[in-house]
Amino acid sequence: MESCRVPHHVLLSFTLIFIFISIPVPASAEDTVQVKFNQRAVLPCKRRCSGEAKWTLFSNRSVVVAQCDQTSCRSSDGYKMSHDQYLKGDLSLTITAADYSKRNRYTCVCDGDDIEHVLLSINPMKSSLHIYPGEDLQLELHVSERVEVTYRSKYSGDLYGEQICSVERRSLTCTDKYTWRTSLTNTLLTLRGIKVSDGGVYSVQDSVNKEDLHIYSVSVRDLDSGAKRASTMWMIVLLLLLVVGAV
Repeated sequence: MESCRVPHHVLLSFTLIFIFISIPVPASAEDTVQVKFNQRAVLPCKRRCSGEAKWTLFSNRSVVVAQCDQTSCRSSDGYKMSHDQYLKGDLSLTITAADYSKRNRYTCVCDGDDIEHVLLSINPMKSSLHIYPGEDLQLELHVSERVEVTYRSKYSGDLYGEQICSVERRSLTCTDKYTWRTSLTNTLLTLRGIKVSDGGVYSVQDSVNKEDLHIYSVSVRDLDSGAKRASTMWMIVLLLLLVVGAV
């Protein structure tokens, strides 16, 4: 009975494949850190680094927001790396007050190798506004580039609403219905001459990442309805006085 022999070149191929699979391949992870507006945020990165450690923007590696070496750390305004933590293998980046200008993807780098990719996300702000007909509605956009404003009527069954304005590099564009009523000053969008039918939900959204920045629930008080309710109340009070007087 012949013995089953495996050719040497086949054994060599399997050996090489096994070695290749066994070699650990460096991989950079991606996390999301979500915080409230103006809240302190910590972007994690744990790795002992004998040389230079730095944090850059993912989209532009030439922008270094913080860096450390064996002697010291240097950071841009609003960012911080701890030298004591760096020596212990903690390369985390602290953002002292997370505003929309700092909302971005960041990369932790050690000696030229990517260690972590971290996305800083900010929870949308929420505001409830009560205004009267004829007043102006002011919406804070927070950023001046690539922003969309959508409107959803309180009577509408549409979950997303309709886009009414967009801002691209400080240039305002609105639909025909809103063009003559709107103006932009820095990051403040003003809608003039509010009507009762303008009540509803206005959402300010970053059009690049499709994230809500600010959600406004707007209630417009109907003066006519208020006057009618007041008149009705006075009539009830007078009737009660008449009844009491008759008794």
